[in-house]
Amino acid sequence: MFRRYAVLGACLTAISFLVPSDDLQNDVYLVIGLSCVAAIIVGVVVNRPAARLPWLLMAVAQALWLAGDAMHDSWATTGVAMWSDALYLTAYPLAALGLADLIRHRRGGDPGSLIDTAIVTLALGLVSWVFIADPILDDTSRSVAARAIAVAYPAGDIVMLGMLVVLLTVPGTHSATYRLLTVSMLLLVAGDSLIVAAPQLHALLHLVYALSYVGWGLAALHPTMTDMARAPHARRASFTVRRLAALAAALLIAPALVWIQVMHGTHVDTWIVVLGASLISLLVVARMALNIDELRATARQRDELQNRLLHEASHDPLTGAANAAAMRQLIGSALRRGRRSGTATTIMLVELDGFDDVVDRHGPARGDEVLRETATRLRSLTADPEQVGRLDGSRFVMLLDPSPGDGDLAAFAEHVLRAVAEPVAGVTHHIEVTACVGATTAMDGGTDADELRAQAHAALRRAQATARSTFEVFGEGLRREVMQRRDIEAALHRAIDDGDLALRYEPLVALQGETLHGYEARIHWWRPGEGWQDPRLFLAVAGDTDLVCDLDRWAIGTALEHLAIWTSRDPAKFSGLTMAVPVSGRTLISPGFAGSVATLLDEHGIDPGRLTVTVTETTLVDLPSAAVDLTALRDRGVRVRISEFGTGHSAIGRLASLPADMVTIDRTLVDSVAPGALELLALLVHATRQCGLLVVTSGDVEDSDPSRRTPRESVHGPVTEAALHDGPAAGRANERPRLFVVPDPSDS
Repeated sequence: MFRRYAVLGACLTAISFLVPSDDLQNDVYLVIGLSCVAAIIVGVVVNRPAARLPWLLMAVAQALWLAGDAMHDSWATTGVAMWSDALYLTAYPLAALGLADLIRHRRGGDPGSLIDTAIVTLALGLVSWVFIADPILDDTSRSVAARAIAVAYPAGDIVMLGMLVVLLTVPGTHSATYRLLTVSMLLLVAGDSLIVAAPQLHALLHLVYALSYVGWGLAALHPTMTDMARAPHARRASFTVRRLAALAAALLIAPALVWIQVMHGTHVDTWIVVLGASLISLLVVARMALNIDELRATARQRDELQNRLLHEASHDPLTGAANAAAMRQLIGSALRRGRRSGTATTIMLVELDGFDDVVDRHGPARGDEVLRETATRLRSLTADPEQVGRLDGSRFVMLLDPSPGDGDLAAFAEHVLRAVAEPVAGVTHHIEVTACVGATTAMDGGTDADELRAQAHAALRRAQATARSTFEVFGEGLRREVMQRRDIEAALHRAIDDGDLALRYEPLVALQGETLHGYEARIHWWRPGEGWQDPRLFLAVAGDTDLVCDLDRWAIGTALEHLAIWTSRDPAKFSGLTMAVPVSGRTLISPGFAGSVATLLDEHGIDPGRLTVTVTETTLVDLPSAAVDLTALRDRGVRVRISEFGTGHSAIGRLASLPADMVTIDRTLVDSVAPGALELLALLVHATRQCGLLVVTSGDVEDSDPSRRTPRESVHGPVTEAALHDGPAAGRANERPRLFVVPDPSDS
């Protein structure tokens, strides 16, 4: 419909301009005006805008203009001319009211736009008065009524221009309807100006007014007319360059009029210019005051937003306590103050005992309630609640500044333990939790925030190893332990680079048939000057840091290298054997682990199915995301074995969903002599096999059948040429294997 009317309007406008007959030209012109009124009404019916009144008011205004045109062209008597003038002049305020209502809906009540409109309208009115109205009023040859009517037309145009200025400065998208209305109003004002400047150009006047009619009708028919009464996202118009330019031009009009009077001798009513300039200046002052208020409000909003963002960046969203980064800064600041003043600084780590069990029994939501309540209680115990933070999981840190003495520190720790142990109220039942506390005090100026936290962590670890609901203060004994751990870490780093690490291979054989399935690689460390180190000690130290990731990757790469060498030297013996390598949970969830394993397999030319990655059952319990990483390994063809299975960490019902290919039954279940232990073991083995998993256990051959003794296959120290040629059997002999593939008891 929009396109059809555009074509029709263009054709009628061209006809009205080209036909030689004035009567025919007037008739076509009236048809154009009538089509405009009809187009606006049809646009309201078809497009169904939320605000219909503005468009109906504009339709009435167009109808009044059309009626005035018809009356003016048909009857030229003075009385009829006055009635046509009345119709014309009545249309201006109606059209302005319609536009103002549109602007009201679109602007959403921005007082700045109203002041801007008033400033520009006054400036235009001042120009109109000086150059149009004042000369008309001074023309005594015309009657008072004629002069009043003549002045009313430019006044109406000024009102329309004021609406146009507001429309131009309202924020939002400039749609097709927006642009068509703007062009239509400009054409209307241009036509009125032509009547005063060149009334003899009758055909041009008809063309201009006809285009204005068509433009108004097209604006109503376009689908975007519904957007004109819809407020944009920016509720308040920003003080743009266009607004600033318009206001600057308005302020310069009064001086420009005076300059014209001085330079060209043009008569200018000085009092009118002074009055207009004064009103404009007052409005500009009001606009600046409004801008200052807006700037202040913006500054307040900015400060509030910055404070909110700073609080969110430095606080835990669950508990409202400070987060790890914020606590690190607070501890660092306290240590620097302590160095300047010579005072001590104490921090205390508080970790809930068995919090994972609380979540398992009561659900994550109740677990969150426990954490929030714990944070609230800890914050209530300190003079400054901001000195309590949540590090991760169920671990909190407390900064005690100033530091209490040794006796007061122990009493405060007991107070913390009692506060945490208070039951957390619930809707149906209370939840009771306990905590362990590790504390440390910085007595010298050489301790930084990370060192202090490491000391508190060592004390916390000692407390947790002792019992539930206990506390430990970092002292000389723990200091020596920390120094020993650091020494082991540094030596392990050097051992990787210096080649002091070795793999010992334990064979995996079938419990029946003596079939060799493969080997499991175990890391051993020859420390120069101290000999072989206890793997339980140095692996436990490495497991607390990312150093264990380096050790595990080294073990996988070395084991695959050896397997590749043995296979190439004796394919008949080794090509069907597998290699198992234990890895820690930290290594398993480290970024890119599955990809690095695939790279090592490709590098050594080993089929992924010949590698088995072994993880403990506790890894799946402590690190739920580990199941995803194990699945990624299995997707690449790598086999997975769960070790230490059956120690009570997970239910037997999880067997069917384990992301694994085999499980290692814990040795304690195999060696147990308790009543029913054998039947329980048989049940576990049968259930595991029924779930499609291979069952492995550790033990000595003599425990089952002394006749099946085979040499223990091992490599000590750097791999010798003989070991690389003959395989693991080139190591020490006459030792019994420890890993066995267990058959299903129901098969025997």
